[in-house]
Amino acid sequence: MDPVENSGSLTGHILAQGWYDAPTEQRRSNFKVVVAMLVVLGLLVTVSLIFVFTAGDAFTDFLGNLT
Repeated sequence: MDPVENSGSLTGHILAQGWYDAPTEQRRSNFKVVVAMLVVLGLLVTVSLIFVFTAGDAFTDFLGNLT
């Protein structure tokens, strides 16, 4: 046994655990989450651009009239 791994420290405990390989199903699940996040981000950008192009001028005029 390596004394570093049994020193009682948190680092030694983590090193003694070894690496964990996630099952293929979990990796696919992570891929689905990433794809869903990208889709939501795309929708948010699209809605923001629609707002800027449609209501952006009115909003700018409103702010210009306040000053």
